[in-house]
Amino acid sequence: MDLEHLHALGRLGKPWGHRGELTLQLDGADLDEVLGLGVLFVELDGLRVPFFVSHLREHPRAGALVKFEDIDDPQGAAFLVNAPVLAPPGHTPELHGPDEEDLDPEDLIGMHVLDEEHGELGEVVGTEGTEEHPVMVVRKGGQEILIPMVEEMITGIDLETGHLVVRTPPGLVDLYRAG
Repeated sequence: MDLEHLHALGRLGKPWGHRGELTLQLDGADLDEVLGLGVLFVELDGLRVPFFVSHLREHPRAGALVKFEDIDDPQGAAFLVNAPVLAPPGHTPELHGPDEEDLDPEDLIGMHVLDEEHGELGEVVGTEGTEEHPVMVVRKGGQEILIPMVEEMITGIDLETGHLVVRTPPGLVDLYRAG
């Protein structure tokens, strides 16, 4: 099980109520998607530890509340306060960051690009194209790949970890790798 490449979902907050629930601040991940995971990884002292979700619910004042199995009171939940929360292996959450029209292409420079099918493609080193049709220049080693910045291809942006998840059309990456 690859625990090194888990995707960040957010951070746990303070205990809520008397049953061991904690507030959960999601960094762009969709609550409905997180609901279906069943297990969340929490980073504690550099280790990524799985916790089974007893329930997860939306709360009007706290945002989201999570209750883990075997944690039944605020004192038992206290050691998890401010801990990062990650998706389990094999789950790439669809992140909902800034809208495409709010995103400045220059903000992506330095981000690491991960393709859903091909894995790591490299780092965004620049942009080309026009304002209406920007293109990311992604470089890994001596190889460059040009990826159009369209909503259909960018499936997630995690500003905290510096990762940009893309879904390139069939053949695009192979075209650059063959050349």
